Amino acid sequence: MRRFTIISALIAAIAMFAAIAPVASASGSGTTRTISLHGSVSFPSATGKAVYKVKGGERELQIEVEHVRVLAGKQVHVFVNGALLATPRVNSLGAINVNRNTDAGQRVPVISNGSTVRVRTLGGTMIASGTF
Repeated sequence: MRRFTIISALIAAIAMFAAIAPVASASGSGTTRTISLHGSVSFPSATGKAVYKVKGGERELQIEVEHVRVLAGKQVHVFVNGALLATPRVNSLGAINVNRNTDAGQRVPVISNGSTVRVRTLGGTMIASGTF
C-alpha cells in the first residue's frame, strides 16, 4: 500500500511539471540579463540592479538604485556605456528608478558583454556601478 502511495505521488508530481513546462516555454523567446549595482566608497550602502530585456524588436532597460536617502530630492546622472541616459531625482525613500522601452518610443542603448552602468551625483561622485 505504501509503495502504491509513493508511486502515485511521483506520477502526480511528473504530471504537474509536464503541465507547467509548456507555459514557461510559451512565455516568449526573448532574453533577459540582470546585473547587480554596487555602492561606491562614497556611498557604500547603495545597492541596485539593472535589467535588460530583448524580445523581438523590443528592448527594455530598467535601472534601480536604493539606500541613498542622503540624496533624497536631488538629481543624479545615470550613464550607460559612458553616455548619459537619464537624470532622475532621488525619491524621499532614497531610491531612483529609470525605465526605458523602445515600444514607448524611448531611446534604449544596446547592451552587450562589458556594457557599464554608472550612477553619479551631478558633481561626478560615483554612487553605484556595475558591468554586464
